[in-house]
Amino acid sequence: MLNRATVNSMSKVDADIIRLSSVPLTREKQKKLEEEVRAYSSAVNYVIKEILSRQISSAPKGVEALREEFKERYDSRPQYLEDVVKTARVVIGQHFRMEKTIRSMRGKTPFFKLGRIILSKPIVDVGEKALILQSSENEDIPMPYDKHSRNRVALTLLRIAKGNRQYGRVRIIYLKEGYVEIDIRVEQ
Repeated sequence: MLNRATVNSMSKVDADIIRLSSVPLTREKQKKLEEEVRAYSSAVNYVIKEILSRQISSAPKGVEALREEFKERYDSRPQYLEDVVKTARVVIGQHFRMEKTIRSMRGKTPFFKLGRIILSKPIVDVGEKALILQSSENEDIPMPYDKHSRNRVALTLLRIAKGNRQYGRVRIIYLKEGYVEIDIRVEQ
């Protein structure tokens, strides 16, 4: 029988989450980031609808089945498609779990809310001073970390930058005020 302490220790063994804030972004960066957030949200919602309509059962099958259409409509990078499919499957799973207890969610199509991007390594690069997002037009969008949050995890960021520690997916939450919250999943 698992108690709460065992479950907590199991999740901590797999990975740690580093939470960082950004400095206020310039208007140019905000516009580029808003475009990326909108495109990502649209892509995830498209993939959700396709997975449900085609009844695709696994992530590799989803990537293979949607590759050509996705390349034409959204982005040609294969890692971007993999990240979108992974996010879509998570959203579908969360919706189906909540559907069991919340009556108003039954019979509705799951959707991904605007404002978040969840990407992995070649598309986002975690540096010592900033997170760099590679846009769909192959432009780099640097998002410098806030001084206080950066100093709190400076040693971990340095190890990631040097390649001593690996990181998984990075969640970027865009706030309308021009700030970004960054959650980095650091593998141990």
